[in-house]
Order: sequence, then C-alpha cells, then structure tokens
Amino acid sequence: MRTVVALQRDPGSCAAVRALVTNVLGRWGMPEDLVRDAVLVANELVANAVEHGAGPVWFGLSRTGTGIRMETGDNGADLPRLRSTGPRDERHRGLVIVGALSTGWGTEHRADGKVVWATMSA
Repeated sequence: MRTVVALQRDPGSCAAVRALVTNVLGRWGMPEDLVRDAVLVANELVANAVEHGAGPVWFGLSRTGTGIRMETGDNGADLPRLRSTGPRDERHRGLVIVGALSTGWGTEHRADGKVVWATMSA
C-alpha cells in the first residue's frame, strides 16, 4: 500500500501531512506509539523540504513488511545534513529527531531532485 500527495511549499503542508499520517496509519491498524512517532517524523521531513527544498514538494507513505516508509521529495539538488546545535539554538534539530525516532533514514539524488526517506518498525 502506498499513498502519495503533492504539497504546497507552505508551512501549512506540515499540518496536512500530520493529519494524513494519523488517518492512514489508523486505517492500517498501526500501533498508537508508532503513529505518534511517525507524525513527528513526517512533520520534520516535510518542514525540511518546504523550507530548504526547491520546486514542488511531495510526500509518500508506504507500508513495508515490517512497518512503514515515509518520503519527501522536491526538485532541489542539495541534500540535507545533520547540523551541530547548541543548547540555545531553536532550529536545525529536525534530522536529529528523524534519526532518533526512525529505524533508518537517508537521502537519494534523483534526476528531478532528491528524496529524503525514513523507515519505522511496527
């Protein structure tokens, strides 16, 4: 099963994706703790694409044999990277959160831009 949606390059897209992930994972009967963490990971992936990406943004959610895979894509060539942050920094912790809550995450260059993905076990 796979769900893919086109998003506006607007911070409001994060709220739309949080609702989508909650609804789809609920229909798939995923555990409540997975849904909670997946909503946060999806939010961070989309926020990063909206803020730092280029061109159209999309979000994909797939069911795997052991859990789920979430992806965001855009037309930008620059891959996201982990940043060092201090205790007073208010931003740039998104990928740290993604790494902490997911079983794996990564990036892929594509002919039309890039994809940032995360997997989570059920």
